[in-house]
Amino acid sequence: MTCDIVDLRTALAFLEEQGDSILKHEDSISPEYEVAKHYVNNSAGVPASSISREEQMVMYTNVVGHDMSVLMGVFGSRERNQRMLTGNAECHHGAFMKALGQRIPPVTVPNPPCQEIVIDADIDLLKQLPVLTLTPNDAGPYITLGFVLAKYPDSDNYNASVHRLCIHGKDRMTISIYPGNHLGNLYQAAMERGESLPVSINIGLDPAIYYASSLTEPVCGKGESELDIVGGLRGKAVNLSDCLHVDAKCISHAEIVLEAELTAEQMPENYTNPEKGSMPELLGYQGQVAPIGVPVVKVKAITHRQNPIYQTVIGPGMEQSELTSITPEIATRGILMGNFDLDVRKIHYSAAGGGVLMAALQINKQRPEDDELAVKAAMAVLSTIPPLKHIFIVDTDVDPQSPDDLFWALTTRYQADQDMHTLNTDKLFPMDPTQSQAYRSDNPGSMKALFDCTSPYDLKDTFKRAFV
Repeated sequence: MTCDIVDLRTALAFLEEQGDSILKHEDSISPEYEVAKHYVNNSAGVPASSISREEQMVMYTNVVGHDMSVLMGVFGSRERNQRMLTGNAECHHGAFMKALGQRIPPVTVPNPPCQEIVIDADIDLLKQLPVLTLTPNDAGPYITLGFVLAKYPDSDNYNASVHRLCIHGKDRMTISIYPGNHLGNLYQAAMERGESLPVSINIGLDPAIYYASSLTEPVCGKGESELDIVGGLRGKAVNLSDCLHVDAKCISHAEIVLEAELTAEQMPENYTNPEKGSMPELLGYQGQVAPIGVPVVKVKAITHRQNPIYQTVIGPGMEQSELTSITPEIATRGILMGNFDLDVRKIHYSAAGGGVLMAALQINKQRPEDDELAVKAAMAVLSTIPPLKHIFIVDTDVDPQSPDDLFWALTTRYQADQDMHTLNTDKLFPMDPTQSQAYRSDNPGSMKALFDCTSPYDLKDTFKRAFV
């Protein structure tokens, strides 16, 4: 690492030193619909809007009713994310894989910056935080970058994960967790003990922490600590501190911390507005509320830094996709490196598929047999990564991050009858409306597809680009 990032503020300072400026929106703007609408129309990319672009960082400094600024767009650029994680624009996959083998556990420190201001009486989430309501169809205002930290019983490890939280009262929220995920298992175990689950909900962090929170199996297994991986990434331990009102730890350098408990009470996510959905999801469509009641979160205290920054995302768009793409990209690299003698240059899971449904592999063919091997390797990835629906193979002269380049390769290096390979699966991704029973009434599964957009090795001179 050539940059010394420990929190959101040092990350922003580093980016500005690199010439990546934050746009300041100083006109009065409402947290109800207006901030999200302005960001989508002016800064967001596909699928939040119909424009393909890297998302800009925007600071809304005059949010109606609040002194806190609202920050959006930090994760909206692959190059920006790589610089925040590696100190330069090189691919961050290697940094994560190295960190997985060189983990550093967090340490506990006193007097953290996140407790400079303490609110433990007259808590009113919507008055004290500029929480956004994204669309008129949302069930309510949503905290979207709430980094939930919960301790594993009889262990020094902490589960770290980001969940959407819908506000239903001055100090009450619902949290979308499901049986089987790591936090869901911790919650269920607490319920079986007859206890609430104490947690901290941290907002505005070192970007590496948000990235690590998106790591799931097989990259980060049950009982493993995502914060240990952040320590490996940064080469130093993450600082934690004791919460003041619940038996939990918080991120010391967080901008804002909600000290809370996940209670035994459950209710629908749209309890306050039963006719509405949740919030827009990563594929660009309005989300569906959980079909069953979800846990109610009781907030015991709000702590924050002086002049805190409220960081959030809108759901669909490059920001969310960049966070969700890290696990499948690392898992894909592991599959390819461990099983195939193939020169894979780049792996990119596209924002068009929410960072999970669509991928492109850039491959350097070195011999005739690589024609067949490239397809075999891509099919292995397609069959192993459950959500992955479409995978493209491209040559080294095609940028897998460029939609135009992918379409060019699809148009000029692909014939459907010989270059498409399909695979049927019963592992469905419910956010994709084409995988619903209503769409596929005659076939309960879903069809995956591989598009081989590479030139045959023996014809590579025929397919040589004129100006490359």
